[in-house]
Amino acid sequence: MPLPFDAVGQAVGAATWLVGVVTERLVGDRVAEWAARHGIGQEEVARLRAELRRANLVLGAARAGGRTVRNEQLAEPIADVRRLAADARNLLDELDYLEIHEQTKGKERRRSPSSSKAQSIIRFAYGFADQTSKFISSAVKISATNSKEDDPLTSKRRIERRDIMNGIKRMKLSDSDNQVTADRELEGETVSDGTPERKLCKDDVSRRITVIVDELHEICEDVRKALKQDKIDELARATQNTSSDLREEASCYTETKVFAREEEKNKMVKLITDISESKQRLSVIPIVGNGGVGKTTFARLVYNDPEVTKDRFGIKIWIYVSAIFDEVKLTEEILECMSKGKCKSMSKNLSMLQDGIKKYLTKRFLLVLDDVWEENERRWDKLLAPLRCTEIMGNVVLVTTRVKSVTKITSIMEQHISLDGLKEDVFWLFFKRCIFGDENYQGRRKLQKIGKEIVARLRGNPLAAKTVSTLLKRRLEECYWQRISDGDEWKLQGDNDDIMPALMLSYNHLPYHLQRLFSYCALFPKGYKFNKEQLVHIWIALGFISDERKRPEDTGSDYFDDLVDRSFFEKIQESREFAYYLMHDLIHDLAQSVSVDECLTVDGSGPLAVSPYVSHISIWAESAYKKKQNGKTELNEAFDKGLTAAIQNSDILRNLDSLMLVGSYDKTFSLIYAKILGQLKYVRVLCLSSDILQSSIANFIHLRYLELRSTEDTLKCLPTFLCRLYHLLVLDVRHWFGLNDLPRDICNLVNLRYLIVPESMEPHLHSKIVSAGELKFLQELKEFHVRTETGFEISQLENLNEIRGPLRIFNLENVIKKNEASCARIKDKKHLRTLSLSWGGTGGNFPKETLEGLQPHDRLEHLHITNYIGATPSWLGENFTLNNLESLYLHDCPGMETLPPFNQLPFLEKLSLVGMSSLKEVKFDFDYASARRDSHSFEGDMSDLDDFALTELEICKCSVLTSLNLHSCKALTKLSIKDCAVLASIDGLQSLDQLKCDIIECPYFRSSPELQRITSI
Repeated sequence: MPLPFDAVGQAVGAATWLVGVVTERLVGDRVAEWAARHGIGQEEVARLRAELRRANLVLGAARAGGRTVRNEQLAEPIADVRRLAADARNLLDELDYLEIHEQTKGKERRRSPSSSKAQSIIRFAYGFADQTSKFISSAVKISATNSKEDDPLTSKRRIERRDIMNGIKRMKLSDSDNQVTADRELEGETVSDGTPERKLCKDDVSRRITVIVDELHEICEDVRKALKQDKIDELARATQNTSSDLREEASCYTETKVFAREEEKNKMVKLITDISESKQRLSVIPIVGNGGVGKTTFARLVYNDPEVTKDRFGIKIWIYVSAIFDEVKLTEEILECMSKGKCKSMSKNLSMLQDGIKKYLTKRFLLVLDDVWEENERRWDKLLAPLRCTEIMGNVVLVTTRVKSVTKITSIMEQHISLDGLKEDVFWLFFKRCIFGDENYQGRRKLQKIGKEIVARLRGNPLAAKTVSTLLKRRLEECYWQRISDGDEWKLQGDNDDIMPALMLSYNHLPYHLQRLFSYCALFPKGYKFNKEQLVHIWIALGFISDERKRPEDTGSDYFDDLVDRSFFEKIQESREFAYYLMHDLIHDLAQSVSVDECLTVDGSGPLAVSPYVSHISIWAESAYKKKQNGKTELNEAFDKGLTAAIQNSDILRNLDSLMLVGSYDKTFSLIYAKILGQLKYVRVLCLSSDILQSSIANFIHLRYLELRSTEDTLKCLPTFLCRLYHLLVLDVRHWFGLNDLPRDICNLVNLRYLIVPESMEPHLHSKIVSAGELKFLQELKEFHVRTETGFEISQLENLNEIRGPLRIFNLENVIKKNEASCARIKDKKHLRTLSLSWGGTGGNFPKETLEGLQPHDRLEHLHITNYIGATPSWLGENFTLNNLESLYLHDCPGMETLPPFNQLPFLEKLSLVGMSSLKEVKFDFDYASARRDSHSFEGDMSDLDDFALTELEICKCSVLTSLNLHSCKALTKLSIKDCAVLASIDGLQSLDQLKCDIIECPYFRSSPELQRITSI
């Protein structure tokens, strides 16, 4: 039996989301102005907005009360509503694109005034040539009646006129860098870089709006009538009073043997017995784990343990909660159990029910709430309120849940029990017992071999093992078992404890926005290592994330963490700096099941059914071929058939939102992929891995996310046509080998948030962005080089206040005045964590006060200053505000005589002083009074700190440094001092046992015996 899946509900959710997105764009005071600019009448905009709102009402009726629509035929017309909303969205995108294009052309003219003059000359030449050629044509008239063929002279003149016209059209305007301007060719339908010039006439816009409105009205009327009938049918079904939840709720279920849970059980039993003897009134203990790992079984084991049952709890209650958390119903059930059925017919009033519970709380109680999903703290408080009103101490509530955040809401205790899957060896024994009734069974070796293949897929999940075993033990035949191992039959619902229905329940309980984000992950193959940031970028590009109160990246990150918290992803921390996320195979199968109408993955894993409503396709080229037993490769027929099925419907390709072509592919597949790309029109997310396919991208004006890969090592620049993808939010070329330059007009991508480039290039490719100040939404700018040429002034940084992470600014010698430096508004860049400021060299003759105008914000964590010849700026001295610094690097700054007040740097861990030729003293001395008096901006109370956080100190080439005071540096583990010619003493060193010390080329330094023991001098 197929997985329980609400196809209509899924279609309603997708349509509701997209209709809402389009409606929002048509609301507000600026809509009238926007419509007038595009020549669209207010009446047309009003009609479209009204019809979209009506569609929203109809779709809302389908979701009212959380009911399931039984009429599955409604999925198709509701999908058509989504299609029409997509048509409206695409039309709005095209209009916005043309508006940005006009603005961009204006900026280009202002950036290159000489091109405007040249343009005028060309227009004059064009007009002159046009008039001249017309005169030539009209002057020679050959009568058609006198000759069937053109006179050779006339033909020649016609050719000459055509050559004149085409020659003028081919003339291209170039700037000093031979970059083609973005202006349209004077006649024809292409722009100067070869991409089409797009036009939308008023009549075409009106026609498209009319079609959308009329079709939307007709479809919504049909859906409304069908929903009305469905509601009548539902009322009739409700009178039958049948229950859809057949899951076993009893606490007295007998498990013949519980595998590998003895340690957790003993821990839980001890915790409960300790609490029962404590002075705590009520303690909530969560048991957390994925669906099917045995939470309920484990809770039963604890519930029935002799240590728990004997005279500790006078009242024991077991309640199955499930997805529907009705505090009134649950309170009623608790009261019924406490009163042993005496209050069964009591009022449904919550206050009366709570009063009834208080009346029966005469003994210590143990309450188990099984399978809890509720995360609303207010509703939890209502349920637990009467249970807290007892004078008896040591009461316990056990909660089984898959949602980790429930533990934070229900329990103030740090401790909870986490249940993972069974270990491989124990799980195999468990699996054998499920099938053969004996974990020590040794017969049927071939069956056991196939069984181990199946066990590897189940990843230690006991409930999955039970489900599969019910299939396998029906027929103890090798061919049958092999079919189970090779296929997906184990997904079928075997009984009410099948793992997939449990996982489907997890999915159904998600809010729609999380359902949509999760289902999209079906595009990626099993075992894929998800990068959180990349996935969030794709979600944003598709419009799945919208929150006006927060950055979309922050909202997307929260949504992703929510999915991790609900066990849809597992975090793998490979190192301190790097982590990735995995999706369990069962979870991935769930994603594929719920996204079958929207997502299509071609990876050769099996036959494909292509829905006409597919919006996202991924093709994983590494599956195109497979190895035979003899080591040779052959075409993977399943992949080939899947690819053929995916591309045969041109309407699907035309309306795709996402296309991923991942992996290396040969010429044969490249030709197929080129055909696919040729049919795309509205694609928003595109990933390509071949150079020969990239020329098609110029037409994809709806693109928001573009990932390009190239394996050729030849040095090359990004194609200029990319600069016309004005809607682009993310351009990811980190895997483009040989990339060494950016097109000059990259600044035309005014919506760009991320330009992700290879990190190995020096200088960093971010430093080659011309007029970076145009990219006001940019979130990362890792390197900026100040130059004297236009487009690289320090003022380009003025409005880039969204950039975060690290920023390295080089060639600051090109900044002439302090007020010019202030134009960069470094202090307004509140999200920067690392700032590096570098001048060209200490030998140059450049202004000394520019550093004063480059003051960063007070949350900066890392500061590097190199080759600055001026004095210490006030913001590093008397007006110090950078109390949050964790590292400070001052290199080759000969004019700095003073250092920041270290007593105002409680978090400083690393300090590097190199080439500070005016520095005479370095002093660490924690003076609390001074710290509180001098630190006006530091809000924390430092009175509880008795030492510095400093762990690493490097001092090198400080030629006049005489003394070093390291009092209160107990955390210091690494001290490196080199080439300090007059350094004579180091005072205050403590905790020498943990210190790694290296002092060389300091001729006047005399070490103490203790220091000599740990130092190489």
